[in-house]
Amino acid sequence: MKRSEAFFTKKARVLGLIACDAILVIVCAFASLLTKFAPIISPEDVEAVLRWLPWLTLCYIAVFAVFRMYRVLWKYADSFQLFKQGLAVIVAFGVTFGVNFVYERARGSQALSNNFLIILCMFVMTAVCGFRLCIKLLKQYRLHAERPTLGSARRIMVVGAGDAGSHLVEVFNKSADDMGTVDVIVDDDPMKRGYLIGDVPVAGSTDDIARLAESEAITDIIIALPTASKERLKELTDICISTGCFVRVMDKLKHPSADAMPDENEG
Repeated sequence: MKRSEAFFTKKARVLGLIACDAILVIVCAFASLLTKFAPIISPEDVEAVLRWLPWLTLCYIAVFAVFRMYRVLWKYADSFQLFKQGLAVIVAFGVTFGVNFVYERARGSQALSNNFLIILCMFVMTAVCGFRLCIKLLKQYRLHAERPTLGSARRIMVVGAGDAGSHLVEVFNKSADDMGTVDVIVDDDPMKRGYLIGDVPVAGSTDDIARLAESEAITDIIIALPTASKERLKELTDICISTGCFVRVMDKLKHPSADAMPDENEG
């Protein structure tokens, strides 16, 4: 994929997620209106919600952006990212509540009911976090892999930000004390650059392996590209070995192989 195409694909992904969040906030606002004022909903209540809805939506989206929620690949996100998303919802509620309080002090009446804002916060929390959790669960449903094994705790670089690489991050995050920690990921797909897998950044391409291995004090490198050709694996393994790190090649999303080099005699 060309760099320009990857850029626009990445932007489209971000804009799509923003659009989904905006729709969820709008739907939650009307659900909150029905919950708060049903069975009698006055035209004044509807008018107030419609008047302030664009600002409410923008507030939630802006806070999510500040919390970098649109830089996370949610299909690879861990529980900490979901916690941050929930925290972002609470902060957005605090902002809307504060503005409502200031408006009441200045005008003598509330722009929106505080109870409405509380209900909206709870609905948005459920909808937005639930949406992201569904993305992750759908990905996990498709990912069937066995637990890889490694030796004692080390600082690890993963080459490959796909299914195999994300699986490694998940495994090491759960067993960091025994197996080491994944500190950096590299991938040649430009649209993945700068994203987080779990809580680990995709910090560069395979051209950056040597530089990142030195700057991040990497001790182990795992090549997690099970679909790569034998020639490409040989090339990448040579680059990784040149760093002085211990190198393993992950075999078909099962486990890192014991050999530093791929077997050139395999069919």
